[in-house]
Formats: sequence, structure tokens, C-alpha cells
Amino acid sequence: MTFFSILTGFIGRTVEVVVPNTLFEGTLTKVETTIIQVQEPSPIYGVLQFVNIPTNSIDYVRILA
Repeated sequence: MTFFSILTGFIGRTVEVVVPNTLFEGTLTKVETTIIQVQEPSPIYGVLQFVNIPTNSIDYVRILA
């Protein structure tokens, strides 16, 4: 199994993604070989914020729920 195939099984779950100097927390929405996408809660009610994170910069991913 690869890192990407394992993460694909967690699409729709809440995750924390740590990259150097930054923490992203939200719902994992997409996994590709070059990026993963996380939907973060927005400070503005009702607006969805999607963050594309390059996979080569990920330190670790923690599955929360």
C-alpha cells in the first residue's frame, strides 16, 4: 500500500495535515499523487474554503474522526 492509497480510504473524514510551519484541519476531500485537498471551516458563515496541499511538503496527516 502507498501513502496515497491509504489516504484515499479516509476521504470524507476530519484530518489534521501538518506542513512546515502550518497546520490545516478540516475534511479530506481529494487525494492525488501530487496534492491532497482539505475543506476547512471558513470564518465567514456558509462559505467553503478548499486548501490544496502539495504532497511533497506534508510532514504528517492525523485522522481525527
